[in-house]
Amino acid sequence: FADPPKGYGNIPFYWWNGDSLNRERLQEQLQILSEASTDGFSVSYIHSHPLVDVKLNSNGYGGFGKADPGTPGVFTDRWWETWNWFSGKCADAGVGLGLDDYVLGWTKNGYYVDEIWNDTRFANYQGRLRLEQYVVKPSAILNIQLPQKTISVIAYPDKIDLTDKISDNRLTWKSPSAKEQRVYIVYTQPSCELHPDYGKRLVNVYFNRFEEKLDTHGRKGMNFFFQDELHYDLNMHSWAEDMPEEFMKRKGYSILPYLPALFENIGAITPKIRLDYAEVVTQLSEERYFKPIFDWHNERGLIYGCDNNGRGLEPLQYLDYFRMISWFTAPGNDAPAKGSSFRQTKVSSSITHLYQRPRTWLEAFHSMGWDSNGEWLTSQLEHHMIAGGNLLCLHGLYYSTHGGWWEWAPPCFHFRMPYWPHMKKWLKYAERLSFLLSQGVHVCDIAVLYPTESMQAYPDVMWNVTDQLSEVGLDYDYIDFHSLQKAEIENGSLSVSGEKYKVLILPDMKALHHETLLKIFEFYQKGGIVIATGSLPKATSKSGENNADVERILNEIFKSSTKSGKGMFEEDNKKIPELISRLIVPDFKVSTEKGKVLHRKIGVRDVYMIMNIEKGSELFFRSKGKVERWDAKNATIVSQPILRQTDEGS
Repeated sequence: FADPPKGYGNIPFYWWNGDSLNRERLQEQLQILSEASTDGFSVSYIHSHPLVDVKLNSNGYGGFGKADPGTPGVFTDRWWETWNWFSGKCADAGVGLGLDDYVLGWTKNGYYVDEIWNDTRFANYQGRLRLEQYVVKPSAILNIQLPQKTISVIAYPDKIDLTDKISDNRLTWKSPSAKEQRVYIVYTQPSCELHPDYGKRLVNVYFNRFEEKLDTHGRKGMNFFFQDELHYDLNMHSWAEDMPEEFMKRKGYSILPYLPALFENIGAITPKIRLDYAEVVTQLSEERYFKPIFDWHNERGLIYGCDNNGRGLEPLQYLDYFRMISWFTAPGNDAPAKGSSFRQTKVSSSITHLYQRPRTWLEAFHSMGWDSNGEWLTSQLEHHMIAGGNLLCLHGLYYSTHGGWWEWAPPCFHFRMPYWPHMKKWLKYAERLSFLLSQGVHVCDIAVLYPTESMQAYPDVMWNVTDQLSEVGLDYDYIDFHSLQKAEIENGSLSVSGEKYKVLILPDMKALHHETLLKIFEFYQKGGIVIATGSLPKATSKSGENNADVERILNEIFKSSTKSGKGMFEEDNKKIPELISRLIVPDFKVSTEKGKVLHRKIGVRDVYMIMNIEKGSELFFRSKGKVERWDAKNATIVSQPILRQTDEGS
């Protein structure tokens, strides 16, 4: 605790821009940082500004602009020589080195991703669905030329397959119906996200090159990569050329007649189609993109961190944000400036807990400004550490300020600051927190169902987040439906990946996979507590809406007078904390009902991090034994007086 082992110190974004790379300067900065609780460098490059750097961006760009490639230019022969040398020096100093793919990993910026997208095997891959539709009056005739790559033509609401009405890519059809029909024409366009070899190819053109370009000593310094704002456009309209076969194999029916449901409501079956389709797309993207990259890192024992689009607040980012981010060994997010990224960090740490990843990456705290100080930094660090962040990546560390005019999302929190001698002590404090909060297993009573399913079925549903739980000392995890479905029910708790949840909250979950509903029902039947707020589910993947079995299960959970567990519907989610405190003995309580907590079980010890506690408050912990106060700022451990201990705790 007082002097943690290597691996728990700061890993700043190290911006190699602003001046030419000089080995003497790099060596000097390595020496300074290696003596200040810094255990790695995440080398990063900035993007240019299309309106300022006109020539650089004149042939197009991706994201916010092409990369400023630095000097020597990134991935040139001279750059690889510098990287190999510096990685070896990092290894000698016991410091890790990795690359942040910000800007470099964006399509149209001229680097390795473009190698893939410009390969005709990938460039021509049919991976995106498009829709055209026509309203046909009773007995009217529709005579149109179809788009190239048309894969489905069907009329609703009568679900009339019009494939046999196509000749030479032209549709001619007279409606036999006495009611108006809407003809949906679904066709495909190129996009390679679900190409079977995408992930393998990315490994070859990016990650493997570091092994190929570096010598044995240089490879010893490399211990992580960082994925920054992944440009991987996976959504409900993603397609694979072998989707008809894969969907039939996984779901047992043809998706082709139901493709319009991915664009519009075609009736009660719509939620089922969307849930089934999203699951197949997710599975294919895992198998073809995420898993090959994860396996490459996992086999080498490398950390693979991330700060990706949506940051957990957009569950449909990458179609299933929670599941996709689970394929990083250090799920994470940024925490800009002096604002709060508490929710985002809770999502990241929940993924870490449920998928048993070693760390939660906290990218902190870009754009805070040069007037940042230790008080702000400490407040922000603790605020996000108690949410579960435990790998500190300060944004940032500048290789150069080039005479004072160059900066990027300032400040540089390191040796350029006038309070650097004090900052070194602060970094030691952060290192101790990171170490301690990375040990053991997380403990909390409450699981909040992450709303992926509901939003896949009903995209207009807003995410109802129960922020007020943590403010009154009730810690929680978000749980995705994959984790919930595989949970075991033990003594009235959901047991999964070492977590044991006594309470499951359903926040405005209008739709669920049917397997999810069955697991919730089993949890309830075996003594679990289920609290719904917002809306009860109205559809599942069994048949969509208006299913009698679904109604029966929901009635038993939330309306039955003879209850196995406890099922409650609470319209006002602000009342949920009080409700939970009446139903269980909370793991932590404050007499003033204000404060935050994070609990980890480390061997025989129960370690609680607490903050925002008013002076003079009486605290309750659902643990017993000797109580000690561990102060990470000065590494002291002192005994703490106990007012009383009961069967429930201290």
